[in-house]
Amino acid sequence: MAPSELPNAAIADALEELGDLYELDGAIVHRVLAYRNAAKAVREASVSVAALAWASSAHGAPSRPPSKVLAGPEGLTVTVVSLPPPAADQTSQVLVAVMGSGTVFDGKVISHKIEDVGPGRQSFGTTYHGRAWNTIVLRDSAYSLYLPGRRNELRVRFDEKRSAALKPEAIWAVYQKQKSDGTLEALATFDRPAEVARQLKGLQEVFDGFAKSCGARPALKLDWVSFSDADIQELSFASYCGEPLEVMHRLCDESKEARTAVADKVKTFTCAMGKSLKMELTGSTLGWTTSRLGSNLGDFARQYLEKAL
Repeated sequence: MAPSELPNAAIADALEELGDLYELDGAIVHRVLAYRNAAKAVREASVSVAALAWASSAHGAPSRPPSKVLAGPEGLTVTVVSLPPPAADQTSQVLVAVMGSGTVFDGKVISHKIEDVGPGRQSFGTTYHGRAWNTIVLRDSAYSLYLPGRRNELRVRFDEKRSAALKPEAIWAVYQKQKSDGTLEALATFDRPAEVARQLKGLQEVFDGFAKSCGARPALKLDWVSFSDADIQELSFASYCGEPLEVMHRLCDESKEARTAVADKVKTFTCAMGKSLKMELTGSTLGWTTSRLGSNLGDFARQYLEKAL
């Protein structure tokens, strides 16, 4: 039987067997489930997965780098399946499947474009919630992974054993299913409530550091009407709204007087977007207007706070 004639059922059986073997070997549950989910997707596929894989690797197809599996801490895996570009002059494309990260990318097979940004440097980019997102960055043979909800990058390395066992056709089948059922479209489309939640999570980390240093937990209020969708997509609220909190954090670390003043005088902290920077302490409310046009936000806030507190 030619490779292109291999039935979906046979591929699904092989994937299920690999999942069973991983389970017996004591692999993390995410990996076992990934193979079983892939088997289910292949079995339910309406087209021949083997034929698709064979067609994409047929003679005359554009050259492409080999598919691979990258491994990280605590069972994290990143599967990269290469696809032939639509034309020789277009950007290389790959499918990226992340497992074991604890983020919204887990279990999704997402199309990425590879951009060469210098000698030995590449970025693997996609669209997440309406904005450009570089999931994988290659610098001098070292891979870094950037995921929604994770503040810091994760280092991942080529895993030879998993790469040898990789079944690209299974990843392709999951991608096709998620593309048709709307899963990937929902991930790529701007979702204001989800993005607001993401921004608040980052800002909360800054606020918690301030509260611990200053011994105070003022009410935190944001004027969401003043922030456009573009602001929420493109800016870091931890910086644009959080900078005064960072300044007060440092002031409290520097002196007990500042710590006492902040705790006594600031009961509410508000943040809004405006045309220019502005800070005003009205009663016990410290109002902060941030701006895209503002520069040296920390210096501006410190100058005011040193006089007002």
